[in-house]
Amino acid sequence: MPKKEGFTLIELTIIIVILGVMLSLIIPRLGELGEANLKRSARHLTGMIRFLRDESQAQKNTYRLRFDVQSGRYWAEVETKNDQTSEFIRVQSAMGSEGSLSGQTTFRDVQAASHPDDPYIEFTPDGWVENAAIHLRNGDEKDFTLLVNPLRGSTELREGYIEERES
Repeated sequence: MPKKEGFTLIELTIIIVILGVMLSLIIPRLGELGEANLKRSARHLTGMIRFLRDESQAQKNTYRLRFDVQSGRYWAEVETKNDQTSEFIRVQSAMGSEGSLSGQTTFRDVQAASHPDDPYIEFTPDGWVENAAIHLRNGDEKDFTLLVNPLRGSTELREGYIEERES
């Protein structure tokens, strides 16, 4: 009698059930990856905000955290003064260099009180940080808001699109 090669219907059913169980455990975790990228981005932005607040006090200069909302990039700038003019130039340091959002995280917008159409946050030598709300969206189309506290330079990540707080 010739030996038949292949799988029986029972063996195939068992494999399909095992794969189904594995997928049911893995698929819910994929959503967590988007949230992990968003939290990583929020942590990096928080670190940059704290660094610029401390640096502006230590160096007695005005700094800005500027955002390119379309490309998901951000960088630090420092004010330089010449005779009667002043301009902001990019900071050339490891912490103040250009950063970008992680994974599929994007900026929805950045709201700052005194200049709603120009996305940056200002840091002054006296320790003041401009009141701002950074609106982020993860890969699952969920909105999150990173609120910046003007007195302490601290941040708070909240779920949803939250308008900036009045200072």
